[in-house]
Amino acid sequence: MIKKIYSTLFLAVALVYVAPAQSLNTPPPAGPAPKIELGKYESFQLKNGLKVYVVENHKQPVVSMQLVLDRDPILEGDKAGYVQAAGQMMRTGTTSRSKDQFDEQVDFIGADLGFSSTGFSASSLKKHLPTLLDLTADALLHPKFTQEELDKVKKQLQAGLAQSKDDPDAIASQTRNMLLYGKNHPYGELMTEQTVDNIKLEDIQNYYNTYYKPNIGYLAVVGDVTPREIKKMLKKSLKSWKAGEVKEMKYELPQQPKQTQVVMVDRPSAVQTVLSFTNAAGLEPGAPDAVAAQLMNNILGGSSDARLFKNLREAHGYTYGAYSSLSSDEILGRFNAYANVRNAVTDSAAMQFMNELTKIRQEQVSDQELKNAKAYLTGSFARGLENPATVAVYAINTARYNLPEDYYANYLKKVDAVSTTDVQRVAQKYVEPNAMYIVAVGNAGEVAGKLLPFDKDDNSITYYSATGEKVDRAAMGVPAGITADQVLDNYIKAIGGKASIEKVKDLSITSNATIQGMQLVFTKQQKGDDKFAVQVLMNNNPMQRVIINGDKGKIESPMQGINKEITKEELAAQKLEANTFSVLQYDKLGIKSKLTGLDKVDGKDAYVIEVTMPNGQKTMQYFAKDSGLLLKEVNSLESPQGVITQTKNYSNYKEVNGVKFPYLVEISMGPQQIKTEVQTVEVNKGISDDVFKL
Repeated sequence: MIKKIYSTLFLAVALVYVAPAQSLNTPPPAGPAPKIELGKYESFQLKNGLKVYVVENHKQPVVSMQLVLDRDPILEGDKAGYVQAAGQMMRTGTTSRSKDQFDEQVDFIGADLGFSSTGFSASSLKKHLPTLLDLTADALLHPKFTQEELDKVKKQLQAGLAQSKDDPDAIASQTRNMLLYGKNHPYGELMTEQTVDNIKLEDIQNYYNTYYKPNIGYLAVVGDVTPREIKKMLKKSLKSWKAGEVKEMKYELPQQPKQTQVVMVDRPSAVQTVLSFTNAAGLEPGAPDAVAAQLMNNILGGSSDARLFKNLREAHGYTYGAYSSLSSDEILGRFNAYANVRNAVTDSAAMQFMNELTKIRQEQVSDQELKNAKAYLTGSFARGLENPATVAVYAINTARYNLPEDYYANYLKKVDAVSTTDVQRVAQKYVEPNAMYIVAVGNAGEVAGKLLPFDKDDNSITYYSATGEKVDRAAMGVPAGITADQVLDNYIKAIGGKASIEKVKDLSITSNATIQGMQLVFTKQQKGDDKFAVQVLMNNNPMQRVIINGDKGKIESPMQGINKEITKEELAAQKLEANTFSVLQYDKLGIKSKLTGLDKVDGKDAYVIEVTMPNGQKTMQYFAKDSGLLLKEVNSLESPQGVITQTKNYSNYKEVNGVKFPYLVEISMGPQQIKTEVQTVEVNKGISDDVFKL
C-alpha cells in the first residue's frame, strides 16, 4: 500500500521543494546579483471567480493551458484513494461524448489533454485552440462517471498498490509521513486495497460537485494568443461553470518527538536498509528563510557534490548515494536525509549521517561551499526564466501564497544576500538531529541492535508494520514451542499430506499472464524429484526454457541468443524454483530453515521461515498461522541497478487429485508485476522422458 499524494499542478522550485540538485563541479563565476526581468503577463478574473494569467509567446504557433484548483488537502478515511480516482475519471467521457469519441477528437487535432483531481493541462496548435477549448470545457463541465470506468480505475490503483507494497523505498516514505502527520491527516493516511474497494460512484460525483469550482481556480495560458483573444474564448466556453463555496479544512497534527526516536519496519529478506532521518519543518512557501534554507540543503545533501554524498559514498563507500531534501508547505514542511545502505554498515552509515547533520548546525559552511551553491541556484533560476510558462507559474504562486509583488524580481538579490551565518541559522532551525525520527526499513534481526544507541527517547526501538500499524515486537517474535520443522510439516499437511504428494509421479501446470499488453504462457512439467521442464512463451513465441535432468540442466532463450548449461552452483536453486513440492527436498538439497517470528500477510498472521541455500542465498517464506498454507515468498536479488526484491504471493488454492495448488501467483520485482493464473493442472498423465532430454 502507498500513501496517497496531495499535490497541485504548480510547484515553483524556489518556493516549494528543495530537492537534490545537479552537479556543482564547475559553477559559473560569482558576480553581483543581476536585475531580473520576469517577462510580462496579464491577468483577469471571470465573473465566476476564475483567475486567469496570460503570457504571450508568439515564437511557436502553440498554446498551452494549465488549471490548478487551490483546495485544502482532504482526509479520505476508509475510502482513501477516491480523490485520485476522481481525477482519473475526469477524462473518461462526457454526457455528449463517449470516452472513445473524446479520445479520437483529441487525437485528431494532435492535442494533449489530461486531468487530475486538482485541475487539467492542455495544449495544441493555435489553429486548433477553439476545438481544444470545446473539448476541455466538455470534460470540465459535463463529465459522465460510470461504474465501468470506476472499476477500471480501481483496478489500476490496486495494481499500483500491489507493486509498491513490498518496495522498501515506498514503505519508508509512507512511514515517514504517517509519523510526521498522523494517520488521521491527509498527508499521513494510507491508501490500501480495502479503502480502494470501498470507493463508490457517488464518492466521485460528490468530489466533483464539491471541489471543481472556478472561484478556487487559477488558469495559466501560455503561447501564441493575446489576452483579449483568450478572454473572449473563455467567457464563451466556461460561461456555465458556476462558482460555489469550498470550505477550508483544518486538521490536528501529532506531537513531534522531543528526542530522537528510531522506528523500524522489519523486512526479513532485505540485504540493505533504507535509512531516513526526518523531522517536521515549519517552513512555509515564500518564507523569509526559504532561500537560505534551499542553499543550506544544497550544501548538505542536494547533489552528488554535497556533503552527504561525498561522505557516505565517496569517503566510506556505504551507499550508491546519500541525499537530503527540505520541503515547504502551508500546513507543515519536512526535512529528510536518506540513503540505502548495506546491512553490515547500517550503524556506521547512521553515525555519519548524524555527524553531518550535527556539523552543519554547529559550524558555519565555508565561503566556497556557499559560493558554489549560490552559483548553481542562480543558474537554475535563470534557466527557468527561459521558459515562458515559468512567468505564469510565478504569477500564480505570488497570488496563491500572498507573496510580495516583487518576490521573484528580487529573488537573486535574496540569494546574493545569504551569508554563512544565515546558513547555520536555518540549519539550526530546520534540521534537528536531537529530535527527529530515524526510520529504518530492513532486516530487523541484523540491524535493529545496531541502531538502538541512536534512540534517545526511551532507548528502545519502535516497530511498525509495512502497512503503518504499530507492532509489538515481542509478540511477533518466535512463538514458544513452535519450530520451523513444525511449520513446514503443517504446510505439507495443509496441501494434502506427504502420502498424497508422493502419489504424484508427474505433473504439468499451465498458467497465463499479461505484462505490458503482451500475453505470456507458463508451462511447467515435472517428473519425480529431478526432472523438470519450464517454458515461457511470449505472444506464442518461445522466450525462455529451462530443462533439468538429474544433476545436469540448461537454459535456453532464443530471444536473447542464450543456450548454456546450468552450473552445479546454480542447479540447487533452479531445482528449488522448479519443484512444486520443494519443501520435501530441503534436506536432500542441503537447505536450512529457521523460524524467525510472526508477521502479517494481507491482515493474516503468518509464521516467517528463513530458508538458506547452500550458497548462502536466503528466501523468506510466510505460512498462514490458521490454514498452514504458503502465502508469500520474498528474496533479494543482485541486479545491475543494485539489490531488488522479488515477491511471490500465493492464493486461491484448489485441490487436484488430493493435493492443493495455488491457482493465483502474483510476482513483483522492481517496477514489474506479473499476475499468473493457472489454467490447467494435470497429474499422472505419463509425461515422456523425452521432454527432459538435454
